[in-house]
Amino acid sequence: MKQRIIIDTSIWVEYFKNKAGIVEFIDNGLDNGCIYITGPIISELLQGVKSDKELNMLSKCIDADPGFKIDTKDWIDAGVMSYSLRKKGYAIPLTDILIAVIAKNNDAAVYTLDKHFSYIPGLELIK
Repeated sequence: MKQRIIIDTSIWVEYFKNKAGIVEFIDNGLDNGCIYITGPIISELLQGVKSDKELNMLSKCIDADPGFKIDTKDWIDAGVMSYSLRKKGYAIPLTDILIAVIAKNNDAAVYTLDKHFSYIPGLELIK
């Protein structure tokens, strides 16, 4: 089975800036069918657009990527994970907790630039 990889918002931003290395990684992953997206990332990307043109272009790109659905179990797992991490002194945004839970529940890794993902136990990260 191919490795499934959720591309986090921080990486997509660099991709759309044509950052060398990231563009090649994502393009290869898209060609191989191992790149995924999910709701929180879609929302973060869309809220950051600066024009209708960007919105339309990004919407077409998002529609082309396979995604993971979010169900009630994911929301429960996210709440429990957030609680556990807070008890250890880690305050991580709920959107990122949810991305991590979706990755874990779907046997996927996360490619991100955000350091706080490293505090989430059992989450596979792409370096």
